[in-house]
Amino acid sequence: MSKKKKNTGARYLFATLLLLIAAIMIGWYFNRSMVIGEISVHGYEMADPDEIVTQSGLLEGIHGDSIVYLDVIEQIEQLPWVSSAHITMSHLGNLQIRVEEEEPMALLVDGGRSAWVTKTGIQLPVILGKPVDVPILYGFRVTNEPDTLRSEKFQQAQAFLTTAIRYPGLFAMISEVMVTKEDGVVALADRNAVRLTFGHDNFDERLQKWLAFQSQVVSEKGMEQMRSLDFRFRGQVVAIER
Repeated sequence: MSKKKKNTGARYLFATLLLLIAAIMIGWYFNRSMVIGEISVHGYEMADPDEIVTQSGLLEGIHGDSIVYLDVIEQIEQLPWVSSAHITMSHLGNLQIRVEEEEPMALLVDGGRSAWVTKTGIQLPVILGKPVDVPILYGFRVTNEPDTLRSEKFQQAQAFLTTAIRYPGLFAMISEVMVTKEDGVVALADRNAVRLTFGHDNFDERLQKWLAFQSQVVSEKGMEQMRSLDFRFRGQVVAIER
C-alpha cells in the first residue's frame, strides 16, 4: 500500500473519531443543560406512580445538570415494590422513569395480618384491589415493616415454591402451603382440598412425580377420588383415596 493511501486512511479514521467525540460531547451538553418538561412513570402495577415521582425528588423545570441520576435511581429503589429503576430523558426534555417490580411467590397469612412475600423472602404490603394469583403460605410472622424472612423453615418453603413456579400448571393448583417439622412442605390442592406432602428436599424430583401422576392417574380417575398424595418415597406415589 502506498504512503499516500495510508495517510488518507489515517485522516479518515481521525475525522471519524473527531465526529464521534463531538457527538458524545453535544449529547452530554444537551442532557446536562436540558430542562425537565414532563415526568412519566412506566412499568408499574403495584407501586404508586405518584409515590415514585415523589421519592425520586425530581421536579418539572429543573436542569439536567442538577441531577445525579444514580442517586435518584437508588432513592426510587428504596420503595418496597420496586426492584430496579431506569431513567431516560428525550431531546424534548421529557423524563421517563421505568421500574421493574418485585414478584410475589406467596401470600403470608398470620392471624388477621397478611403480606406478600417474594422469592428472596422480602415481605411487601398487600394492596387492596390488586390481587395476585399465588398460594397462601402459613406459619410465618407478618411484620408491619418490609422485612426479609431468613429462617431454615422459610428456606424450605422458598425452595419448594421457587421450584414449583417452574411447573405453571401444578403451581396454579396449589392453594395453601405450610412447613411442618415431621413432613416438611405440605400443600393443599385447590380442587377437592387434596393434601400433598413433598418432604424437606428434592422438590424438583417430587414435582415431576406429581406431574406424572396427574397425566397417568388423575386423568383417568379424577382428582375428586384422592384424599392425599405423598411424593417422598423413592419410585412411587403413596395415594390415599376417599
